[in-house]
Amino acid sequence: MTKKTLPALAMASSMAMLGLLPATVFAASTSSMVMLSSSATTVNVGQTVTYQVSDSAATRSTEYQFWVQSPSGQWRVGQNYSFSNSFTVHATQAGSETVVAYALSQTAVLAHDWGQALATNPDPLYAGSQVSLTVSPIASSDNPIAHVTVTAKNVMSPLYQLWWKTPAGVWEQSGGYQASSLFTVALPEAGNYQFVAYAKAPDAMPTAAEAVYTPGQMVAVTVPAARVVVTPAVSALKAGSQGVDPLMVAVEDAAGNPIMNFNGTVTVMDTEGLLIGNNSTSNTVSVAISHGIGMAQVMAAATSGVSDTITAGSLTANAGNLVQPTVNYGSTTVTSRSFSGNISQLNSITQIASTVSASNGDQNPYGLTYYNPPNGPATDPFNGDFLVSNFSNSGGTNGAGSAIVAVNPNTGAVTPFASTAAGPVNLAVSPLGPVWVANFGTQGTNGNDQVLTPIGGEFPQGGSIITSPFLDGPWGQAFVPSAAGPAFFVSNALSGTIDAMYGFSPPSFNTDTKFTVIGQRLAHQGTTAASVQGPQGMIYDASTHLVYVTDTADNSIRAYYWNGPNTPNQGMGQLIYQGAPLKAPVGITIDPLNGDLLVANQGNNNLVEIALNDGHAYVAGQKVLDNTPVNPQTGAGSALFGVYALVNNGQLEVFFTDDNTNTLDVLK
Repeated sequence: MTKKTLPALAMASSMAMLGLLPATVFAASTSSMVMLSSSATTVNVGQTVTYQVSDSAATRSTEYQFWVQSPSGQWRVGQNYSFSNSFTVHATQAGSETVVAYALSQTAVLAHDWGQALATNPDPLYAGSQVSLTVSPIASSDNPIAHVTVTAKNVMSPLYQLWWKTPAGVWEQSGGYQASSLFTVALPEAGNYQFVAYAKAPDAMPTAAEAVYTPGQMVAVTVPAARVVVTPAVSALKAGSQGVDPLMVAVEDAAGNPIMNFNGTVTVMDTEGLLIGNNSTSNTVSVAISHGIGMAQVMAAATSGVSDTITAGSLTANAGNLVQPTVNYGSTTVTSRSFSGNISQLNSITQIASTVSASNGDQNPYGLTYYNPPNGPATDPFNGDFLVSNFSNSGGTNGAGSAIVAVNPNTGAVTPFASTAAGPVNLAVSPLGPVWVANFGTQGTNGNDQVLTPIGGEFPQGGSIITSPFLDGPWGQAFVPSAAGPAFFVSNALSGTIDAMYGFSPPSFNTDTKFTVIGQRLAHQGTTAASVQGPQGMIYDASTHLVYVTDTADNSIRAYYWNGPNTPNQGMGQLIYQGAPLKAPVGITIDPLNGDLLVANQGNNNLVEIALNDGHAYVAGQKVLDNTPVNPQTGAGSALFGVYALVNNGQLEVFFTDDNTNTLDVLK
């Protein structure tokens, strides 16, 4: 704000000057040193409001003058220059008034040097003012539109703004304040929208505090159901174990978007009579759909080799919900098999290369991912390499590392990939090539998510660094595809939450990325890079469409799903496995040969193979990857974090980082 300069005529306090002061003077002629605050902005007729000037440059000789614009638009001096910095307005009639204050030294007042005055921003007062809105009926269509009309009462020359909350919980707005009270809003998602309208006086600041607004009005958008998708939590059960596989049944529109306000029922059938209903198994169960989601269960077969095909059918809608004439019903398969893990057949560990950064000495390899984006650049120097993040600097300070290196698994060649990270932990690769990095930092609270170009560079104008209050000790990272729009999941080790980041596009990841909470209340403890425990490793399973998350604080593996921005908060998620032999499980990958989870234990340097089987998940094998004993109090000797499995000529190979030796190794 700048010093206010006005003609002497405008600043004079004579009664002859009343009504001559134009409202437009104030907007560009204010000072950051002189601020005006009030006891209320919206009042009933007959109430009083007190205004007070805060003047950081005030002296004993500073005087203040207050001007008031009436609801009819006329200006008057409410209180002439005096040493009092407060002024009380009596709201005697309905409408909007505006108050402006000036600060001027006593010497300038005596000299009538009005041009030296400093002005506050105009402060509105709304007496008996109200705002309402009406939303046109929402016709069910592929592209529903809402026509919103806002009405302001007792607001002089109102300007309007409309906000709405999408079914995904994201607030959007119409833009800046406008003179028109009519708005047209596209409603691309099915679900409940909440509308809030604001009206303000022309000279009021464009903030909620200086406007009158409506209570939230809910509008439900319904689209016809076109698809029913059945997804198992796991793809295999241990034969004869009486294990149970939960099946998620989701209702979607024609574009594959979940319909989060659909309620009804659907029939689920299987070929082997293993569906659970009414405390017995059956070929058919009826599943209630609430908010677009329903759950069924299938039991393991008594003998191995049985593949149970599960199919949905006969979708019916409750009143107010719609179903297309033709519905596409999905199916899935759950196999019962005997479990003998693959890692028990692997006996050789080979060091591929040192992961210490040659440029700055960063060490302590944590994150590990294989760089092979299916839709990446045609020529990419890192294609087929492993990317390894160094969590610590050359002095061993946890969270102070900045380097990510690329390691060729065939030749052992090490190439610098990036040096701009900040305590990098997990890494995930977009199908288009950019690399997403969960930067914990030294304290976690200073962490961020970073998006690097396919060659490890930064996107322009700060587009690479994503900061958000949602990020609280970012640690895990996983790319999750969906017909409703992809996301990157991130685990927050300091708060025990799982977030989905979506809506992003290059190069402005910093401004385009939106957040929604997918999971919360996960076990966590510790406050620094050296002590934190909580949700850490993450992996997406394309066969189950689930993200599996390890938690070092309670030795668990949990599962979460993503159906686009409407995906609900799943709390603690679906518990897949908990307890021994998991011991501070961190890195997690999937055996591409049999779909088992391979989990790296920080607590004893073991690799554990978990056959997916929900609450009855089966431990299929264990393998020691580093013989160094781990101190249970300090964690000294802990070697493992990153782990990634590939198939080479039909044989399983498990790559892992070892921070005792600062190397990338392979078990085969």
